[in-house]
Amino acid sequence: MSRNNNPIWRWLVEAYRVCRREFRLTFNDKGVVIFFLLLCAIYPVLYSLIYNTEVEHDMPVVVVDDCRSHLSRELVRRLDATPEVAVVAYAATMQEARDLLARKKAYGIVAVPRDFESRVAMGQQSHITVIADMGLMFRYKNILMATTNVTQGMGGDILHAAVAPYLYNHGAVIENRQVPIGNTGMGLGSAVLLFILPLVVQQSMLLGIGMLHGGSIERRRRNGGCDPLTVEARPGAMLAGKMVCYQLIYILPVIYALYIVPMLFDFPQNASLFNIMVLAVPFIIASAMMGQVLRVFVNERESVFLLMVFTSVVFVFLTGVSWPRHEMSRFWIAVGDCVPSTWMCNAYVLMQSDGATLHSVTHQLNMLWLQCGIFTVLAYIVERWVSRPRYRRWQEKSAANPTALHKYDLYKHGLG
Repeated sequence: MSRNNNPIWRWLVEAYRVCRREFRLTFNDKGVVIFFLLLCAIYPVLYSLIYNTEVEHDMPVVVVDDCRSHLSRELVRRLDATPEVAVVAYAATMQEARDLLARKKAYGIVAVPRDFESRVAMGQQSHITVIADMGLMFRYKNILMATTNVTQGMGGDILHAAVAPYLYNHGAVIENRQVPIGNTGMGLGSAVLLFILPLVVQQSMLLGIGMLHGGSIERRRRNGGCDPLTVEARPGAMLAGKMVCYQLIYILPVIYALYIVPMLFDFPQNASLFNIMVLAVPFIIASAMMGQVLRVFVNERESVFLLMVFTSVVFVFLTGVSWPRHEMSRFWIAVGDCVPSTWMCNAYVLMQSDGATLHSVTHQLNMLWLQCGIFTVLAYIVERWVSRPRYRRWQEKSAANPTALHKYDLYKHGLG
């Protein structure tokens, strides 16, 4: 049997031609180059620069002390001594404190109730009120950490005084020591950016794939349902060729975004380049196939921006960076399980921050490979039974009425 009659050989040739065509279309389209390459180059650096400070010291806060006792003054003194906040003013009323907050003279309020010392003296639990300006997460983190550490420290001193005779004879029952693991600097950037970096890679690929498909749709409308730049290939070869193209294009962006950027900005980096690339291979395949599924919603190049706006924020929340996944409802956990970035981000953070091995993230890795298979099947269904019948209908409609496919452009520009 000659090579030309060998179905496997013909399939490989078709996949190669599709891959070559996809390379040509990608690098001849400035918009796609921006999404595939420049976005991966600029966005990680931009986000890292925004959070480059990592921590904020001496954030100004105002105190409303309704107790005005020795214990409340000790609380304020210890609070002012923390590196996270600085007490800049006392306010007589809560309204006065809110006015200072509104004028940006302070970014947090600590209110001590009137019965603060009396409740402590009776052995009861007392409370303080903390209000933070949520314009930046830094501020909320600082005031919460400072008040938590101070109140726990004072509570420990009070209990220590109560059991001092016992401790004098027997020593401390439990010795507490705070040892940060992974994010040793306890910086917000190190906690957030490691979740964001894989998501930037995924979203850039979805945008580029959507723009390529939108360009193909526009060419078909102008040419009677046919794309003059397409390559005739079977659905499987079409998907394989595109997947290989994207995999090759994203080798350098993945290395840059997931390995070099954390190194440049001194983020936690406990994973080797090899382990990162082992994770990235199924992640890129799954993202590429998801893009082939979602492209069915793209009817023109500009509509890809709607896809970005709709999915980006949702995908960020589904990773668990702002709210733990185990606290989400079953519905949102299931939705997050369907997105490659969810598994990639969590595995990447475990490896970079906590030094997890590939064996430790086996579950996430297996889920990424499972998504590769599921999205490939879905992409095949979309290509064979959705897109191609649609193109054939366009060709038939254009053969019957050559101006039929131009009506969409007329309506789009308000001329129809």
